[in-house]
Amino acid sequence: MDEERKENVLVSPTDIEAEKAVLGAMLKSPDARADVTGILKPDDFYLKEHQEIYRTMLEMDQKGVGVDITTVYSALKQKKIAEMTGGITYLSKLMDEAIVVSNAKYYAETVDDKSKMRQLINEAESIRDAAYSGELPPEDILDNAEQRILNIANKAQRSQYVAVGDVLHENLSNLRELEKQGGAIKGIETGFRDVDKILGGFQRTDLIILAARPGVGKTAWALNVAENAASNGYNVMVFSLEMANTQLGQRLLSMKASVPLENIRKAEVSNEEWEALSMAQEELHGTSMVIDESSVITPIEMKNKCRRFKQEKGSIDLVVIDYLQLMSMGGYRIEQREKEIAAITRSIKIMAKELDCAVILLSQLSRGPEQRGGDHMPKLSDLRDSGAIEQDADVVIFLKRDDYYNNDEDRAEVSENAALTCAVNIAKHRNGPVGIANLTWIPRYVKFGNMARE
Repeated sequence: MDEERKENVLVSPTDIEAEKAVLGAMLKSPDARADVTGILKPDDFYLKEHQEIYRTMLEMDQKGVGVDITTVYSALKQKKIAEMTGGITYLSKLMDEAIVVSNAKYYAETVDDKSKMRQLINEAESIRDAAYSGELPPEDILDNAEQRILNIANKAQRSQYVAVGDVLHENLSNLRELEKQGGAIKGIETGFRDVDKILGGFQRTDLIILAARPGVGKTAWALNVAENAASNGYNVMVFSLEMANTQLGQRLLSMKASVPLENIRKAEVSNEEWEALSMAQEELHGTSMVIDESSVITPIEMKNKCRRFKQEKGSIDLVVIDYLQLMSMGGYRIEQREKEIAAITRSIKIMAKELDCAVILLSQLSRGPEQRGGDHMPKLSDLRDSGAIEQDADVVIFLKRDDYYNNDEDRAEVSENAALTCAVNIAKHRNGPVGIANLTWIPRYVKFGNMARE
């Protein structure tokens, strides 16, 4: 029975000999230290004494202190851990056993692999404990588990904080690069000249709220931007909670090929239009844009899908969500809709920051613009359901078409062949100016375009 118990005991993944070889090589060679420090952190070592020896050598390197057996032993004595780490005798043994110093990188990768296995075991145990406790909803457990496992996979080495000097250095480097480019747009271009002039393109980590009354063209505007970004090589993900992906596909073909949407829906397409549609399909096929048509989705599920897309593509640049009022927090118990909307917008802002991408979140407006006589331009106070929408947003954009109103109450009758004007009101811009840009709205192609210069 005792033998069976011994066989069932699981041994934590380790390679002590590889750990010794890493430390011995570092004591012997500065080249070995340079190879290893980009791979390992102190906690990647299994033995406590090895963690302390490695940490001490890192600290000495950072201070510019020469690393050899004598200086390392002296540093360990100053930290009062020389005896715990085996003293000068153990350091000598590490050096003697490090025969092939040039293999330091290989040894380090072995130690790193074992460390990852131990971390995965720990995470699996944490997931098990969380599931047994029942204190958190499954969505939370899954979200935390996926994030932590992805962190292990990515082996994130970045600190939680950055020295202000480093931040300012990066700012000036970016400024010099922008100056070399002649002040070219730095962010993700919308494709709308006057909008990009105000915003400088959409910036990563920004939450952009795009709001308008129903039927003004929120989806069309966002698709215009998504298509332009994808055509310029960006990785784009579109969440459509209202329309099926086939409907969005029809819109994309219509705007790209300049073929009336009605003709596509009715399959009344001429030979010339077929040729234009085929070319548009070929161009769109070569882009990195995906569509998710989930009709019910939570911010956590959305973030998980974006993470997978980012893992697959290497980056995610732009996310479009159509639209906010159709989302929910899932398993969370939030009594008031206003508080739920606030929780959703906050989650999406955090997602934009974590994934380092721009997010365009479409939102409905209240009836405020319709009830105002004369000037129907939307205001920040018209954002529906919660003041948190304005608070969390980095950019708030309103769309207003003059043709939308005939008088103070009624909608205007609009010819599908007309080219109309749409005011793009950038009402909030956390890091820059606000203003209004005018675009052309072309209903038959369900798209917006730049207005011709006078």
